Amino acid sequence: MKVFIVIIAVLIMAGSASAQVGIQPAAFYVDLAAFASDSSDSEMLEVYYKIYSSKLTHKLKGGKYFASYSVTAVIKKGKKQYTAIESEGSLYSESYSETQDLGSYIVDKIDFHLKPGKYKLEITLNDLNSSSSKMLETNFTISKLSNKKDAFSNILFTSKISPVEDSSVFDKGGLIIIPSVSRRYGDDVNQLKFYYEYYNVDPKTDPIQITYKIVDRKNNEYLTKTISKEKHKFNRYIDSLSLENILPGPYELVITAHSDFSKKTISQRGFFSLVWSALEMVKNDYKTAVNQLVYIANSTEIKSLKDVPKDNRVDEWNKFWESKDPSPDTPTNEIKDEYYKRIAYVNQKFSVPNRDGWRTDMGMTFIIHGEPDDIERHPFDIDTKPYEIWYFYKPRRRFLFIDVRGYGEYELQYPYDGDVSKQINIYGG
Repeated sequence: MKVFIVIIAVLIMAGSASAQVGIQPAAFYVDLAAFASDSSDSEMLEVYYKIYSSKLTHKLKGGKYFASYSVTAVIKKGKKQYTAIESEGSLYSESYSETQDLGSYIVDKIDFHLKPGKYKLEITLNDLNSSSSKMLETNFTISKLSNKKDAFSNILFTSKISPVEDSSVFDKGGLIIIPSVSRRYGDDVNQLKFYYEYYNVDPKTDPIQITYKIVDRKNNEYLTKTISKEKHKFNRYIDSLSLENILPGPYELVITAHSDFSKKTISQRGFFSLVWSALEMVKNDYKTAVNQLVYIANSTEIKSLKDVPKDNRVDEWNKFWESKDPSPDTPTNEIKDEYYKRIAYVNQKFSVPNRDGWRTDMGMTFIIHGEPDDIERHPFDIDTKPYEIWYFYKPRRRFLFIDVRGYGEYELQYPYDGDVSKQINIYGG
């Protein structure tokens, strides 16, 4: 059973490539996972979302700052709406500075009972104070999970697992399973934690062998672990894998179950991204680590770091990021965390042969300004090369990218005032 996942960051930054910029966290992450339900003809789809409060508009009322939002999730089958659910919420802060806390967010979910089939999810975050909205969409497939054959649920990548103390929508069998909605690991989180369910139609409870593998996009294996687990008709499994010594980039977790008694083998896969910690980058690839600072450090800072003796690199690296920390009294450096999240995203999205995504023009623009508010795509226009126009409402900017060589690397055009006809390269000139 497959569920195709969208993990999209709504990111906004201000500044230029040579300036020090203020990085803010993503506003809206979405993830999906499907599990067997008690119904005989449908399964349970869980839609998770993560909203950063600093990206919502707060209004002052009675001495406190309030933000109100709604999340509308629409499920379509073909072009017709199949079902929809809307959820509303609000946040309040005691002071304005709290509304700008980059580490403040909420995670919640919406449940759907769906029959097996192909669907499309359209989910919209509505900021009720500003009347602005952002919609994400993805196609996914629900397969039959029970009664006919052994099956896995989707893999639920997690950020926190704890015993149940109070009622929670994330309660699974007496444990609170908080999803890692962005599916991004790294920095100080070097453990890949995950939850999944195994549905066994065979009444026998013989042990099964479960193998975990972490593979890259070319199916190269980076980690393999095999364990034996007890098997019942309904099984909840929780496990974790170390991500130490694995290079940053996009990966898949592959879970395979094999029973010697029944000779059955089933598998499930899930994508995640690894953002190498700054410390590991400094230790293993210092040159790249320093070069990646081009969008947040000035030339003096970069030169100073390049000249640091090997034994002092870690200390000087930490001092550099401490100087950027917007909340030094907290254990989290939001600027550093978000910077490397963006690098991980563009490496996955915009990499081309012999060039990582952070070194491309699109990657540079995304790291500095975040996700565009609107994208105008022209991949197949007659008599023109493929091009895209990215629009940013705040600040008022737009950028033109052209696939000049026809290899899929879109190059930023200078200057650009919004008139595509003035860009001679778009016509191959």
